[in-house]
Amino acid sequence: MNDDKLVKLLKKDPSKGLSLAIDTYGALVKTIVIRIIGYENQQDIEECISDVFVELWKSIDNFDPDKGILKNYIISIARYKSINTIRKLNKREIPLEDNDLELEINLNDEVSKSINKKIIKETIESLPEPDKSIFIRRYYLYEPIKEIASNLNLNPKSVENKLYRGKEKLRTALINKGIII
Repeated sequence: MNDDKLVKLLKKDPSKGLSLAIDTYGALVKTIVIRIIGYENQQDIEECISDVFVELWKSIDNFDPDKGILKNYIISIARYKSINTIRKLNKREIPLEDNDLELEINLNDEVSKSINKKIIKETIESLPEPDKSIFIRRYYLYEPIKEIASNLNLNPKSVENKLYRGKEKLRTALINKGIII
Protein backbone atom coordinates (compact mmCIF):
# COMPACT_ATOMS: atom_id res chain seq x y z
CA MET A 1 0.00 0.00 0.00
CA ASN A 2 1.33 3.43 -0.88
CA ASP A 3 1.45 6.49 1.38
CA ASP A 4 -1.60 8.16 -0.17
CA LYS A 5 -3.82 5.16 0.50
CA LEU A 6 -2.51 4.79 4.04
CA VAL A 7 -3.10 8.48 4.79
CA LYS A 8 -6.65 8.26 3.41
CA LEU A 9 -7.30 5.13 5.46
CA LEU A 10 -6.00 6.83 8.62
CA LYS A 11 -8.46 9.66 8.02
CA LYS A 12 -11.42 7.51 6.97
CA ASP A 13 -11.04 4.51 9.29
CA PRO A 14 -8.46 5.26 12.01
CA SER A 15 -8.47 1.79 13.57
CA LYS A 16 -7.72 0.04 10.26
CA GLY A 17 -5.30 2.78 9.26
CA LEU A 18 -3.39 2.55 12.53
CA SER A 19 -3.31 -1.22 12.32
CA LEU A 20 -1.83 -1.02 8.83
CA ALA A 21 0.62 1.73 9.86
CA ILE A 22 1.80 -0.40 12.78
CA ASP A 23 2.23 -3.43 10.52
CA THR A 24 4.14 -1.36 7.98
CA TYR A 25 6.24 0.90 10.21
CA GLY A 26 6.15 -0.74 13.66
CA ALA A 27 9.57 -2.37 13.43
CA LEU A 28 11.16 0.87 12.23
CA VAL A 29 9.56 2.87 15.03
CA LYS A 30 10.64 0.31 17.62
CA THR A 31 14.23 0.47 16.35
CA ILE A 32 14.27 4.26 16.62
CA VAL A 33 12.70 4.26 20.08
CA ILE A 34 15.13 1.65 21.42
CA ARG A 35 18.09 3.49 19.87
CA ILE A 36 17.12 6.67 21.67
CA ILE A 37 15.71 5.53 25.02
CA GLY A 38 17.57 2.23 25.35
CA TYR A 39 16.56 -1.30 26.30
CA GLU A 40 16.20 -0.75 30.03
CA ASN A 41 12.44 -0.66 30.45
CA GLN A 42 10.23 -2.60 28.06
CA GLN A 43 7.11 -0.82 29.37
CA ASP A 44 8.55 2.61 28.49
CA ILE A 45 9.47 1.36 25.02
CA GLU A 46 5.98 0.01 24.33
CA GLU A 47 4.35 3.16 25.70
CA CYS A 48 6.54 5.37 23.54
CA ILE A 49 5.77 3.30 20.43
CA SER A 50 2.06 3.61 21.17
CA ASP A 51 2.47 7.37 21.62
CA VAL A 52 4.13 7.58 18.21
CA PHE A 53 1.19 5.98 16.44
CA VAL A 54 -1.38 7.97 18.43
CA GLU A 55 0.48 11.13 17.42
CA LEU A 56 0.51 9.94 13.80
CA TRP A 57 -3.26 9.58 13.93
CA LYS A 58 -3.75 12.96 15.63
CA SER A 59 -1.43 14.82 13.27
CA ILE A 60 -2.11 13.05 9.97
CA ASP A 61 -3.76 16.23 8.65
CA ASN A 62 -0.40 18.00 9.06
CA PHE A 63 1.35 15.51 6.78
CA ASP A 64 2.18 17.13 3.44
CA PRO A 65 3.23 14.60 0.78
CA ASP A 66 4.82 17.42 -1.21
CA LYS A 67 7.37 17.93 1.61
CA GLY A 68 8.37 14.31 2.01
CA ILE A 69 7.35 10.71 2.40
CA LEU A 70 5.22 9.29 5.19
CA LYS A 71 8.11 7.16 6.46
CA ASN A 72 10.17 10.27 7.24
CA TYR A 73 7.18 11.91 8.90
CA ILE A 74 6.77 8.87 11.17
CA ILE A 75 10.51 8.84 11.91
CA SER A 76 10.27 12.49 13.03
CA ILE A 77 7.37 11.68 15.32
CA ALA A 78 9.28 8.71 16.76
CA ARG A 79 12.31 10.88 17.49
CA TYR A 80 10.26 13.60 19.18
CA LYS A 81 8.30 11.13 21.29
CA SER A 82 11.47 9.31 22.30
CA ILE A 83 13.18 12.55 23.34
CA ASN A 84 10.11 13.53 25.35
CA THR A 85 10.09 10.11 27.01
CA ILE A 86 13.71 10.57 28.05
CA ARG A 87 12.98 14.01 29.40
CA LYS A 88 10.07 12.69 31.43
CA LEU A 89 11.98 9.72 32.75
CA ASN A 90 15.23 11.65 33.10
CA LYS A 91 17.00 8.32 32.78
CA ARG A 92 19.65 9.23 30.32
CA GLU A 93 22.09 12.07 30.02
CA ILE A 94 22.69 13.95 26.79
CA PRO A 95 25.81 12.32 25.37
CA LEU A 96 27.50 15.50 24.24
CA GLU A 97 31.15 14.74 24.65
CA ASP A 98 33.46 17.27 26.22
CA ASN A 99 35.71 17.28 23.16
CA ASP A 100 32.75 18.47 21.03
CA LEU A 101 33.21 21.78 22.84
CA GLU A 102 36.93 21.82 22.12
CA LEU A 103 37.88 21.97 25.80
CA GLU A 104 40.96 20.23 27.11
CA ILE A 105 39.45 17.98 29.77
CA ASN A 106 40.87 14.91 31.44
CA LEU A 107 38.03 12.40 31.64
CA ASN A 108 40.06 9.62 33.21
CA ASP A 109 38.70 10.43 36.64
CA GLU A 110 35.16 9.00 36.87
CA VAL A 111 34.08 11.55 39.48
CA SER A 112 35.11 14.50 37.34
CA LYS A 113 33.55 12.86 34.29
CA SER A 114 30.24 12.46 36.12
CA ILE A 115 30.28 16.06 37.37
CA ASN A 116 31.17 17.40 33.92
CA LYS A 117 28.34 15.47 32.26
CA LYS A 118 25.91 16.80 34.84
CA ILE A 119 27.07 20.37 34.16
CA ILE A 120 26.73 19.82 30.40
CA LYS A 121 23.23 18.43 30.79
CA GLU A 122 22.08 21.27 33.07
CA THR A 123 23.60 23.87 30.77
CA ILE A 124 21.93 22.44 27.66
CA GLU A 125 18.60 22.19 29.48
CA SER A 126 18.86 25.89 30.33
CA LEU A 127 19.37 26.95 26.69
CA PRO A 128 16.42 28.74 25.08
CA GLU A 129 14.51 27.16 22.23
CA PRO A 130 15.29 26.42 19.44
CA ASP A 131 18.95 26.28 20.58
CA LYS A 132 18.24 23.44 23.01
CA SER A 133 16.43 21.40 20.36
CA ILE A 134 19.22 22.03 17.87
CA PHE A 135 21.85 20.79 20.35
CA ILE A 136 19.84 17.68 21.23
CA ARG A 137 19.13 16.87 17.60
CA ARG A 138 22.73 17.43 16.49
CA TYR A 139 24.71 15.93 19.38
CA TYR A 140 22.24 13.41 20.76
CA LEU A 141 20.35 12.18 17.71
CA TYR A 142 23.20 12.92 15.30
CA GLU A 143 20.81 14.49 12.80
CA PRO A 144 22.33 16.24 9.80
CA ILE A 145 22.16 20.03 9.81
CA LYS A 146 19.89 20.06 6.74
CA GLU A 147 17.38 17.78 8.47
CA ILE A 148 17.42 19.88 11.64
CA ALA A 149 16.87 23.02 9.56
CA SER A 150 14.00 21.44 7.66
CA ASN A 151 12.25 20.14 10.79
CA LEU A 152 12.60 23.45 12.65
CA ASN A 153 11.77 25.62 9.63
CA LEU A 154 15.19 27.28 9.65
CA ASN A 155 17.79 27.53 6.96
CA PRO A 156 20.93 25.39 7.35
CA LYS A 157 23.22 28.40 7.78
CA SER A 158 21.07 29.61 10.66
CA VAL A 159 21.35 26.19 12.33
CA GLU A 160 25.13 26.25 11.88
CA ASN A 161 25.30 29.74 13.39
CA LYS A 162 23.12 28.70 16.33
CA LEU A 163 25.34 25.67 16.92
CA TYR A 164 28.46 27.83 16.82
CA ARG A 165 27.03 30.52 19.13
CA GLY A 166 25.51 27.85 21.33
CA LYS A 167 28.88 26.12 21.72
CA GLU A 168 30.41 29.43 22.75
CA LYS A 169 27.65 30.01 25.32
CA LEU A 170 27.97 26.45 26.53
CA ARG A 171 31.76 26.67 26.82
CA THR A 172 31.47 29.89 28.85
CA ALA A 173 28.74 28.48 31.07
CA LEU A 174 30.70 25.30 31.69
CA ILE A 175 33.80 27.23 32.69
CA ASN A 176 31.72 29.53 34.94
CA LYS A 177 30.01 26.54 36.56
CA GLY A 178 33.33 24.98 37.39
CA ILE A 179 33.82 22.25 34.84
CA ILE A 180 36.66 20.04 35.96
CA ILE A 181 39.59 20.29 33.54
